[in-house]
Amino acid sequence: MTSRERVMITINHVEPDRVPLFSFSLDPKFIKAFGDGDPVKAFEFLGLDSFPIRVQNWCQGVPLLASLVMEVREEDQTAGGVFAGWNGIDEFGRIWKRGSYIGGALKTWDDIEKSIPPLRLEERTPPELMKRYKDRYPDKAYALNFHSGPFGLTMESMGFEHFFYSLYDDRDLVKEVIQRRTQWYIEVCKYVEELGADFLVMGDDVAFKGKPYVSPKDFKELAIPHYKRIVDALNIPVFWHSDGFIEPLIDLAIEAGIQGLQAIEPPAGNDMGRIKGKYGAQLALLGNVDCVEVLTRTDLELVRRDVDRCMRQAKKGGGYMIAESNSLHGQCTVEAVREMFRYALEVGRY
Repeated sequence: MTSRERVMITINHVEPDRVPLFSFSLDPKFIKAFGDGDPVKAFEFLGLDSFPIRVQNWCQGVPLLASLVMEVREEDQTAGGVFAGWNGIDEFGRIWKRGSYIGGALKTWDDIEKSIPPLRLEERTPPELMKRYKDRYPDKAYALNFHSGPFGLTMESMGFEHFFYSLYDDRDLVKEVIQRRTQWYIEVCKYVEELGADFLVMGDDVAFKGKPYVSPKDFKELAIPHYKRIVDALNIPVFWHSDGFIEPLIDLAIEAGIQGLQAIEPPAGNDMGRIKGKYGAQLALLGNVDCVEVLTRTDLELVRRDVDRCMRQAKKGGGYMIAESNSLHGQCTVEAVREMFRYALEVGRY
């Protein structure tokens, strides 16, 4: 069974030969450690069944996130990746200081046009690079891991405090920004679908530890119609990635046509066994290996126990790809990440 076959039947809730291996994103330190600076070699080393397609973002005319890069530059090989040390306002209106997000610049109706970026489709995901990628690895699945979902991006571009005040003071402004973000997002995703993406993982963070940012009522009004627009516009499955405790919002995501969840953070309060039992027939699940308490250590027995837990709670019946519970960020250890994927191959067979 090829990797692509394994992934696609898993999405369709059929048991493959083994649980597929997935990662939402790798910090540059893992690309250096596992691939000597070549992302593809790192994906190969870890045995990923789904290779990520990235979309390049821009800040004041400077590309910040390379799409399908075949080599990581020396200056990018830091814990913060390509945002490390960067100060400025990106194309969405998000403000960065020394590589960390600190707020949003979009405050009024007059700011909207300045913060809706051009499509720049071929620059964001170069078709010749995508072709080279697929020619080299034709048996892999390809996931568009695109962390610029319309709801979370609207909050970030406006700044959290201003966003929530605007829900009361100027709700129409919020709705207009989300609408425009969604249309931009759809056009970028449709282009990458044409290049060969097999499924989309829409990164749209809407939750803290223990609770969502917004009530289910507001989420249903403000986000769900646009999630449905995205699902309806594409011919590939759409997964939803969000940090935090998302269980109160899952029914709404299903209502929008979302076909899977990615991340499912245990420290945030999400219970994989409960989610699998309640939603396993409707949603494919990706993730749940704890990247806060487990993958940040070098206790390999702890890693194996967490992988065993994920397999026990989610493996049966298909519909599960093992991955970290958010991303392989810079605080995760090389030893733990290596062992997670190695051990998952050992115990993931059906």
